[in-house]
Amino acid sequence: MNLLLKRINLFFIIIAFAITSSVPASGDRLSEMVESVLENHEDIINSKKELEEATRDVTDALLVYAPDLSVKLEAGQNDKYNASSNSQIDSFDTYDWTWKQKIMDSGASLADVRNKNLAVEKKELEFISSRNDLLIEAADAYLGLIKASEKLEASVAAEENTRQTTGQEEIRVQVGSGLASDVLKAKRQLASAQKTVISDEKNFKSAMYTYEKLFNVDDVDVNSLTKPRLAASTISMVPKSMEATVVMALSGNRDLKIAKIDVETARNDLSSALANFGPTVDAEAKYSDKTDASHTGGNHYEEQIKVTVEFPISGLYMEMPGYLNDRSALDRAINDLALKERDTIKAAKDAWVEYANARTMLSYSENEATIAKELLTIAQKERAADQTDAAAVLSAEEALEGALKDLSDDSMSLLTTVYEILDVINLLEPDMVEDTRKVGTFNTSS
Repeated sequence: MNLLLKRINLFFIIIAFAITSSVPASGDRLSEMVESVLENHEDIINSKKELEEATRDVTDALLVYAPDLSVKLEAGQNDKYNASSNSQIDSFDTYDWTWKQKIMDSGASLADVRNKNLAVEKKELEFISSRNDLLIEAADAYLGLIKASEKLEASVAAEENTRQTTGQEEIRVQVGSGLASDVLKAKRQLASAQKTVISDEKNFKSAMYTYEKLFNVDDVDVNSLTKPRLAASTISMVPKSMEATVVMALSGNRDLKIAKIDVETARNDLSSALANFGPTVDAEAKYSDKTDASHTGGNHYEEQIKVTVEFPISGLYMEMPGYLNDRSALDRAINDLALKERDTIKAAKDAWVEYANARTMLSYSENEATIAKELLTIAQKERAADQTDAAAVLSAEEALEGALKDLSDDSMSLLTTVYEILDVINLLEPDMVEDTRKVGTFNTSS
């Protein structure tokens, strides 16, 4: 069996192990790399900080109802000269204890508290979006490097086998060389194989650089990477139809939830604007202890309690532009929500189509690779019996190389489509990227 066929058998062993093996392999697992990047990536750290800030904003908004307490001390000395009666007070002091309380502001503070709570919910959803976007990006980088490595390996094997089959080592031909047509065809086939290797080398390096950048590593051992295997519980969460995907997306999609939060926020802003036309009620209590405060050598204390009701008469015209803008903002938010609903429906349908297509393509690719392998075996036997020429063998080898690359593409595309459809319906969690237990397989059948 020649070099290409040996590599083909190895490739099938790897595919079968990655998809149906019940024993996890060692190495840099996707789940481990995702966990690392979700802990250390700057986008995740910033999202967590933004969520913490939004939580503190809620506390800040609630403190508007807390009493405002203060203590003030005034102390000093007063001397009077060249007056009708000279006097000298060695010292004087005044202590003021003040309590202020907001009682009512026509709902402005309540609307602000509601908005701050909505902001926390929005930041939580945005954090999940940042996390899942990074998770899918990490999976793409991880699987992309494996895929690029497999393609390069297949290309190198095909080039080596082309050399052996054609007996050619040099692709350059001088004008007017007088070489036979079969020799020229062989050189052209070798040149094509070498171009494929060069192209796949470039793609492999690009995939490796992407991996190193995302996971913040200086080097990567591709042989330590293993294809992830999804748990049966994860697969069971994927909707069974496009209609079910749309229904689940309309009830759980994060972008749609954020759009609904924006509508509620705009409503609260409008309520706050309306509050500017209403009265405010505040209370204040003050106790003062004064020693020689009037510079007469006398001592006394004062108590004061008051309630202030203020009607903003000028607000009828000064606050009107802001109110009209907030009402317009609410209309825009409602329109954006309608657009987001249509976007969500399309995103759900696209995700389902990609997932269903990936399942179908993987099934076809597996069958196509099996057929191509059989055809190559037949072509090699016929070549050994002198029943066909080298061109037929090369053609079969090229067909198998393409089938193996398609199988590599489709096997990993199915994984990413599962992540994406679960993300659209807001069910994707980091522990779903890979099943590390010793049970379960990735079942590609319906």
